[in-house]
Amino acid sequence: MRFLPSLLAFMGVHLLAVASPGPAFVATVQLSVQHSRRVGLLHALGLGVAATIWAIAALVGLQALMDRIVWLYRSLQVVGGLYLLYIGVQSCRHAKDPAPETGGSTKALTNAQAFLRGLTLNISNPKVMVFFASIFAAVLDPAWPAWVRLAVPAVILVDETLWYAMLTLLLSTPRSQSTYRRAKRWIDRFAGCFLLLFGEKLVWSGVK
Repeated sequence: MRFLPSLLAFMGVHLLAVASPGPAFVATVQLSVQHSRRVGLLHALGLGVAATIWAIAALVGLQALMDRIVWLYRSLQVVGGLYLLYIGVQSCRHAKDPAPETGGSTKALTNAQAFLRGLTLNISNPKVMVFFASIFAAVLDPAWPAWVRLAVPAVILVDETLWYAMLTLLLSTPRSQSTYRRAKRWIDRFAGCFLLLFGEKLVWSGVK
């Protein structure tokens, strides 16, 4: 029980970070009003799994390795930034397209596509690992037993997945989707521009 306060503190800090607007938040909002709840929930699971992968990488010391092999981290930033730029361009390009129907449209994402989209979106941002490494240094004690350290990725998976799942459930209502269809052009353009700016920032950080 003596480890519980620190784990709860970590959970609170992580939830605040997850709730702040970022590429995953914007993509979840856009996807939730475009597709069915099934698609949105699998996308949320993909985001959670990706965050957990970065957390495990931080726990095993990959951050320290990248601090020494600078080009590796920079390369991940550039590749991730280019992926976000691609998503942003596609969002802007198709802003004028009619909104897909959620009840079995041919444009609907499959289970695997929805999960992989969430996974690749969070994997494309290596700064997530830097965030976890910083929190781990502040909150986690290296002397803690292995089971406590193993509980941290589980907390991250639950936090991240539940937050985006709740956001999906809130936005995937018929009213929300009807509002989206009326304002699709502007919502998609805003989301696309946001992802373009974030992707450009990642690429610039990697090459400067």
